[in-house]
Amino acid sequence: MATIDVHPERWDEVIAETEGPQIVVGGPGTGKTEFLVRRAVHLIDQGTEPAAIAVLGFSRRGAAEIRSRIEARLGQTTAAVAASTYHSLAMRIIESFGHSGGEPPALLTAPEQVAFVADLLAAEDPTNWSALYQPLLHTSRFAQEVTDFLLRCAEQRIGPDEVAGFQRDDWRGLSGFFAKYVASLEAAGRLDYGSLIVQAVELLEDDEIGPAVSSQFQYVLADEYQDTSRVQARFLQSLAKHHRHLTAAADPYQSVYSFRGTDLANVGRFPDEFRDSGGRPARRFVLTTSFRVPGEILRSAEALTHKLDLPGAAGPVIGVESAGRVDAHRFDQATEEAEWIAREIERTHIVEGTPYENIAVFVRTKKRFMSELSRALERRGIPHNRPDSRLVDHPAVRILFDLVTAATT
Repeated sequence: MATIDVHPERWDEVIAETEGPQIVVGGPGTGKTEFLVRRAVHLIDQGTEPAAIAVLGFSRRGAAEIRSRIEARLGQTTAAVAASTYHSLAMRIIESFGHSGGEPPALLTAPEQVAFVADLLAAEDPTNWSALYQPLLHTSRFAQEVTDFLLRCAEQRIGPDEVAGFQRDDWRGLSGFFAKYVASLEAAGRLDYGSLIVQAVELLEDDEIGPAVSSQFQYVLADEYQDTSRVQARFLQSLAKHHRHLTAAADPYQSVYSFRGTDLANVGRFPDEFRDSGGRPARRFVLTTSFRVPGEILRSAEALTHKLDLPGAAGPVIGVESAGRVDAHRFDQATEEAEWIAREIERTHIVEGTPYENIAVFVRTKKRFMSELSRALERRGIPHNRPDSRLVDHPAVRILFDLVTAATT
């Protein structure tokens, strides 16, 4: 495997090396997405048809941002650039090739899938299930849990037979229900979100359909590869197998979707799983410099994460020079932490003269800590905005809401 460090002065040179499979890795702010944008612009400038470039983002917002940045650099709207999510492209493939003359399957929304599962569970014979789950078959919470289970199975390409093979007594009833669910979906002409990529992969692996689809895309550019599942990695392999010109961008330390089936090992496996036409492993480009993250923050993050040794990581990154600092504090209780934050904000405002509106607080989850923090700030008379506050709770809006309620009751 060839690993090449890419310093800022080498960007243009490396971006022009478009042939064969490549993975671009780098820490926060190193420009991984920008690299893909500039690669797409370079290809178009060199005469590649925009429709021959597939640009994949992990979310609709991410895909739209990449497309917008490509258009901005070109100074024109490139409507034919296929910038989309994995699921959106998979759906287009299924709509084009996944049905025999009839209507293509309709995609279930998340609430529709839960309702679909709930209806099937309500019709189940409780004696087919373990005693643990029998009382739960008619509950919405259990329907949600079973739906999540089915999604995770789809991401790992696990079917009813594989579930039965686990031979877990507490899963008794699941494999049979799984088979009924799959058959019911097919009979209804519906498709769930988890099976979307799986069915697209099956089409791409077809001897006739696969080449017809993959030959359309001379180049494939995939962002946020660290958030892909095993089946999404397989999707990319099948999509790029004709030309093999695939560029993926990743940083395993920025993976945030493990609860959705992300497989972090995808990044480390990339060079061996994506080989060029001569059988050589994919090249690995390491972006060495962050363009927006101060060095102090990077060094602190590295100190916290260096023992994780995630597969395929880029290693230390050169940060932006900054006069700021990073302090670490540990607290035994949430109330103690909230009080310290409120006290520090008050000190920063009074002693250092920093306006309150220039101070931000980031929390890992707002559900448990936000109320505690808000109370601590209120005790000190510190004005603040809560991102989880409802519009209806604003005093001015509340008056109108109460008037409308009174007039309609």
